[in-house]
Amino acid sequence: MTQAFSLDLARKMAVGEDITQLQFDQLLQHISNDPLLKQFAPDGICQIDPRNGNLVVYNSSRAKRPQTHTQATHTIEAAKPCPICEGASADILDIAEQSEGFTFISKNLYPIFHPIEYVPQELPDYFQHQDPYHLGRASYGFHLLQWTSSIHDRDWYNIPLNDATICLQRLAAVESTLLHQPTDFMAQSGKQVEDRQVSGYVSIIKNYGASAGASLVHGHQQIAYSNILPQHFFNNLCFRKRHERAFSQYMIEENPAELLVKDYGAVQLMVPYFMKRPLDMLLIFKESHKRYLHQLTTYELTQLAQGIQQAIRAIVGLMTQMGMTPAYNMIINNGPGCGLYVEFLTKTQMMGGYEQIGLYVCQANPYHNANSIRQWIAAEDNVENRAEEGADAGAEDGAEDCVETDTQARN
Repeated sequence: MTQAFSLDLARKMAVGEDITQLQFDQLLQHISNDPLLKQFAPDGICQIDPRNGNLVVYNSSRAKRPQTHTQATHTIEAAKPCPICEGASADILDIAEQSEGFTFISKNLYPIFHPIEYVPQELPDYFQHQDPYHLGRASYGFHLLQWTSSIHDRDWYNIPLNDATICLQRLAAVESTLLHQPTDFMAQSGKQVEDRQVSGYVSIIKNYGASAGASLVHGHQQIAYSNILPQHFFNNLCFRKRHERAFSQYMIEENPAELLVKDYGAVQLMVPYFMKRPLDMLLIFKESHKRYLHQLTTYELTQLAQGIQQAIRAIVGLMTQMGMTPAYNMIINNGPGCGLYVEFLTKTQMMGGYEQIGLYVCQANPYHNANSIRQWIAAEDNVENRAEEGADAGAEDGAEDCVETDTQARN
């Protein structure tokens, strides 16, 4: 029997069912005063590697997490009792019903960011932060989780497109709620979106598979709201300043046409010409002035959802064909200076010493990979098209039968 989390239990655990209806002060108090979160709260300190700007935040208590990935494959893991299905998640902040089951957002019991009692007066640009004694700078905020489906074995690759769109809509709602919150809890980032001041940064990532850092099999995304901008996102901002165009626009214009996997209309799925690992992909929103999920229309979110689903299905399918356990990281690149894009980083090769010094040795050719992924997605599209044609033909036959029956009855 498929494991699943019940809607009734979820509602009993919910602080609220729509995060946009929670006052930010309420949300802040719920997170700040949660005794479970306090038990596993991070140190609240961020250090910066002076060589490359990489950020390091510290939370020793995360080592206490009960790891569910003790076996090699998802197949073995899926048979174990799931703590999420059994209702062992933290308080729930948002619930949205899907065609079957529901998606929900909860607190993270082992946060990398947590509110701190006193917010220090620090420079918003942490690369200009003066730290002669190497004490680090403050890091604080929220750490939330979005569970793709209440049904244990459902995730992006096997839920209906409409359900995937609902997931993105709820991520967009959380993103907007946090960025535009009205209190002085989070220092303003100095940016405006749609004439509203933006406070802090929201980063959304997904880990799938043990080798990609997923500690729970039940499909989920992580949402971090913080006063610090991750280095990868800072690089997007620097790229825009250097090139006077967003990285997303650069890739749409400069990536070789042969590396385009599929054009969905609003977004393009491509293999980057600088592919570091086999099956790495970028899903890029064409309108580079849109930098956040909450700026997208439902139509645009649906196309983004379709691209995410097909990219993930191709990764899972092709890694399985290669005899590998599927594992990848998905990063939604948003924020200042960014043109919205999604990055898929696969665990098709181990990291070695050369990679640690920035010299990646890739075991595949980008053009060959783009062709393999293109063929996989084209085959999927053909199956869907045949199914739709069959359904249409069945409907026409049914209509003809009705007409014939009606004629016979009149005669």
